[in-house]
Amino acid sequence: MVKIFIGIYEFFEKRRPALFILFTILLLLFGWFALQLKFEEDISKILPKDKKIEKLNRVFQNSKFMDRLVVMVSLKDTAAAEPDSLVAYAGDFVQTVQEKLKPYISKINDKVDDGLAMELYATISDHLPIYLDETDYASIDTLISPQKIKLSLEQHFRTLTSPAGFALKQMISNDPVGITFLGLKKTQQLQYDENFELYDNYVITKDRRNLMLFITPVYPPNNTGKNAVLLKGLDSIINRLNETQYPDISTAYFGATAVSVGNALQLRKDSLLTQGITVLFIIVFLGIYFRKKRAPLIIMVPVVFGALFSLAAIYFINGQISVIALGTGSVVLGIAVNYSIHVFNHYRHTADIRQLIKDLATPMTIGSFTTVGGFLCLQFVESEMLKDLGLYAAFSLIGASLCSLIFLPHFIASKKEQLQQQAAKISWIDKIAGLRPEYNKYLVILILVLTLFFGYWARFVSFENDLSKMNFMTGELKQSEKKLNKINEYALQSVYLVTEGKNLNEALINNEKLVSDVKALEIKQVVKKYSGVSSLIISDSLQQSRIDRWNRYWTTAKKQQLMSTLVSEGQLLKFNASAFEKFKTLLDNDYKVADAGVMSGVRKNFLDDYITEKPGQATVVTLVKVTADKKNEVYKTFENNPNVTVLDKQYLTSKFVEIINNDFNSIALMTAMLVFI
Repeated sequence: MVKIFIGIYEFFEKRRPALFILFTILLLLFGWFALQLKFEEDISKILPKDKKIEKLNRVFQNSKFMDRLVVMVSLKDTAAAEPDSLVAYAGDFVQTVQEKLKPYISKINDKVDDGLAMELYATISDHLPIYLDETDYASIDTLISPQKIKLSLEQHFRTLTSPAGFALKQMISNDPVGITFLGLKKTQQLQYDENFELYDNYVITKDRRNLMLFITPVYPPNNTGKNAVLLKGLDSIINRLNETQYPDISTAYFGATAVSVGNALQLRKDSLLTQGITVLFIIVFLGIYFRKKRAPLIIMVPVVFGALFSLAAIYFINGQISVIALGTGSVVLGIAVNYSIHVFNHYRHTADIRQLIKDLATPMTIGSFTTVGGFLCLQFVESEMLKDLGLYAAFSLIGASLCSLIFLPHFIASKKEQLQQQAAKISWIDKIAGLRPEYNKYLVILILVLTLFFGYWARFVSFENDLSKMNFMTGELKQSEKKLNKINEYALQSVYLVTEGKNLNEALINNEKLVSDVKALEIKQVVKKYSGVSSLIISDSLQQSRIDRWNRYWTTAKKQQLMSTLVSEGQLLKFNASAFEKFKTLLDNDYKVADAGVMSGVRKNFLDDYITEKPGQATVVTLVKVTADKKNEVYKTFENNPNVTVLDKQYLTSKFVEIINNDFNSIALMTAMLVFI
């Protein structure tokens, strides 16, 4: 090893121009590839890999749940209840946002469209049998009894002769018995939280003090550059409206987009700050120690070389690196600078480059091997960010150590330098370094006592179990999150039940099996409420089963008897016999399985958040509300079901702690073996 580095030195000693040309070419080459590297700002990269965690991230990243910004418009006076002022503010806010931020916004959900409700009614009416389950047929038996028909027609007569009759005439004509409303009741499942109601088609809380808007950005949460412009624009609009036109109203927003932008901006700021402070400290310290203006710059050369070498290597290996990993560069910087300090400081004592290389080649190689090997052990952990850190640190130290042994000796070696080194005085730092505290028995005893003391208290250190603390959030965002959780009282009690399939129909079949178990838990009062697609988007097999049930129920005799009763009772109220022809068509219709095209409108307008489709894979999400003390029963119900994954914060926290604990133990074992060997 020594002969190799001395041979390299002697080769370039006679060809110094070639050395500087080679060094410059390598530096420029590494720098160019480093600039091609993609910097990943996704905070989720810090999370360890696990099948269920990956599934959760996949569900969130492909779900509109995560893309949306929730905008909360509230009255400052908590005792007031003036929904009209909230509605006026919402109208001006939405109009201004659409005018000024249109390139950054995909959709704003501000009002509930009446046309969507009528479209949903028409879809259910046209495919009524597939929306009726077995319990509904007991209700139909009641609805078609002569006495009930008489009461229904009398009520319809009063409605038709009232001002509301014009709007409801079509619905009454289509289904005077009310069977369609049994299917419509299934849409109640979509109302996940009872704390909200409609006012002038806006979603407001029941106390009428808060109005909710939902903004879907054009760009996903990890595109922090574009979304930062969006959030800056929203802040400007909110400040202007609240200060000039609506001083009695406060506005806040929250969502993954806002958190991601905050994280990205803070990560950049922290990375520049920590590394800037580290570099400044090193330069000042080295300047004081070596008492030479050029010493800090020369010593930083291997550090810069190693960093660029590392980024270039990672470009070819991964193509991207976590910004969080780079943020820890101050730690790597402190280690990398040691190599050049060893070379520079040893030269102060030897003033002979060949002797310097002979003395340092072996210990620096062995030392860097154990340090680099320790960082490479991070490749065996589950966190992508830690893997990035391991690669960045390992290649930085490899580059720094090679530069320190190959190029640095030529930068510091000169006759003038040799004379200066021989005349160098011993500084106070040298004196401190020359102390031998290991021979002081009292100090050794004190260290042993402190080790036992610290070892005892170290047992009580635990992992942080609040996952939200991994994200940086400004004071405003924290207040917004707190406010949202207060308004939506069940936000922290939601558990995600995810079913998968090779296609949407298979995922729906698995989801329908899941719903039967959820209903059983609801009967036991384990689940308080659930929301999902099962009531409106139905698998082909279940559709066909329900159509067959409809056909078996409506025998020719039963239909004739029902129509006869309608006509006879209707005549008593002056209804024309032709008024029931549309309902007769509904009963006689030859129903078929509704394909994806038929259901596309319902899915797009109401259920797209719950469904994710990719080639060869589809997932369907069902949300259940469950108290913390009942969550284990939900886990237990589905733990042996291969087609269902239960996901929530409590599970993730415990899983993270388990994985990280195992990772730390593995790293400790591997590095201990590496150093020992």
